[in-house]
Amino acid sequence: MSARTSDLVKPEIATRVREGSYFYLHGRRTADPRLVVVCGGRETCAADYVVDRTDFPYYGLEWVERGRGDVWLAGRHHRLGPAAVFCYGPGVRCRIRSDPADPLVKCFLDFAGAEAEAAMAVGRLRPGRLAGVASPAELSEVFDAMLRDAIRPIAEAHPLAAAYLRVLMLKIRAGRAPLRAHGTARQETFLRCRQYLRDHFRDHRDVESAAAAMGLTPTYLCRLFREHGEASPYQYLLRLRMNEALDFLLASGGQVKQTSFACGFRDPSHFARLFKRIHGLTPRELVARTGRGAGRPD
Repeated sequence: MSARTSDLVKPEIATRVREGSYFYLHGRRTADPRLVVVCGGRETCAADYVVDRTDFPYYGLEWVERGRGDVWLAGRHHRLGPAAVFCYGPGVRCRIRSDPADPLVKCFLDFAGAEAEAAMAVGRLRPGRLAGVASPAELSEVFDAMLRDAIRPIAEAHPLAAAYLRVLMLKIRAGRAPLRAHGTARQETFLRCRQYLRDHFRDHRDVESAAAAMGLTPTYLCRLFREHGEASPYQYLLRLRMNEALDFLLASGGQVKQTSFACGFRDPSHFARLFKRIHGLTPRELVARTGRGAGRPD
């Protein structure tokens, strides 16, 4: 029997941010309240970003993509840098401060339920502890998928979010590494490049133009992605474009040609082949399976 999560209040979100992308699931129904993701987001912190949670009602998981800062967990101070992961929860005071000279860019998830601490234990985490991972980009890939599903009006939003949270914990356990407060120079360069591609993927159709815009050679950019466990920069660009195409396709009622042209592809057949390479189905096959077609000729 489905249970409404209306008893879960919307968490207080920090206001001192330059940019943020968020999702909220606290008001949707869930059939399994044992592990419920309440909300999540990615924040580019302002220079004066400070959050002090003395009595937070949910468990929290956060990791740093870029930048520097400080966190106090249960009274203990830690320096923050790329690849830092930390947890907090009810009864654990958490204070986060961003470095004004190099503001934090971080992701967070708030969650609840009887299995919340067991889920954290999978990642060898517990409230009030800090850890490090070899590649925060892998965590952010999972978060991006969670965000895209969570903002859709689908009945599976809660079980998908809980599944993504469990995957994140497995990724954290598999990728544990000694924590460096400032990260390596190459890692920080990679994270900046990855963020640039995420922000500007519509402007670039090939690696050469993207690398030139960042002042790098295509060879160096490809090496950075290879060293940090990512697909090639071309595959990453293509995945971003196809994720946008998927959203546009469903929003347009399954109009393949319209989606192809809107996403910068002149040949719908070429677009369909690339779409299948990323999503495993052609646009028409995906529309047929989801029942999202508008019934109009394309």
